[in-house]
Amino acid sequence: MSTQITKEILCPGCGAPVSTAMWPGISADEDPSLRERALGETLFDWFCPECGYSARFLYPCLYSDRTHGFMVYLLPEGSPQEPLELGDELASLADVKKRIVSTGLELREKILIFEKNLDDRAVELVKYAIADVLQAQTGAKILEGYFRMVDHEQNRIGFSYLLENTDRLLHRTTSLEVYDKSLEVARSFAPADSSGFFRMGSAEAANCMKAYTSAPRESESEKA
Repeated sequence: MSTQITKEILCPGCGAPVSTAMWPGISADEDPSLRERALGETLFDWFCPECGYSARFLYPCLYSDRTHGFMVYLLPEGSPQEPLELGDELASLADVKKRIVSTGLELREKILIFEKNLDDRAVELVKYAIADVLQAQTGAKILEGYFRMVDHEQNRIGFSYLLENTDRLLHRTTSLEVYDKSLEVARSFAPADSSGFFRMGSAEAANCMKAYTSAPRESESEKA
C-alpha cells in the first residue's frame, strides 16, 4: 500500500506555507497513477499557489513493484542516511532487487530497466562502456547518461547521453551481445542482489570494470 503524508512547506519565493502531499512509500501495483508520475517526472513537482514559484522537491521515497520484483529507495543527496523501516515482506526476499538512487531521473531509469526484466548491473556496465567511447570520440565530458530502450527483435539496447556545454541529448545503441557479456561480468564482480539495498550507478560500474580488468586471467596452457 502506498503511504501519503501532508506537510507544510514554506515557499522559497514568498514565504507562504503550502500544504504539500508527499509519498514516502509507493506501491506501483496498487497505485499505477503514481508510477506514471514517476515515469513522467512529475512526482516531485512542487508549486506555490500564492506566487507561482515552482521547483523539484525531492524527499526520501521507497518505490516497490511486486509484479517485477524490485524496490528502489530514493534518498536525495544531503539527506540523512536513515535506516529503512520497510514493514514489508518484500524487503527480506533474496530474489527482490533492492537499489538506492539519489534523483528522480535515476528512479525513473531503474523502473524502466526492471520493468523490461533487465539486470541493471549489466545495463550500467554497457552504459559506462559506451560513455567511455563517446567521450573519447567527442572530447567532451559526459554529464549524464540514461537507459533509453531495448529491442529484442532488433537485438539493440540504447542510451541517451548529455555532454558538457550542450543541451542536446546524444542517443547511442549497441547489440544485446554486449549486454550479455556485461551480465557475465556483473555476476562475478558487481554486488549481488542478495546484498540488500545498494547503489548501482556509474561509479559502481567503474569499480566493477576495474575489478574485472584487474582480475587474473587463465592462460591458454591453463585452459588446456
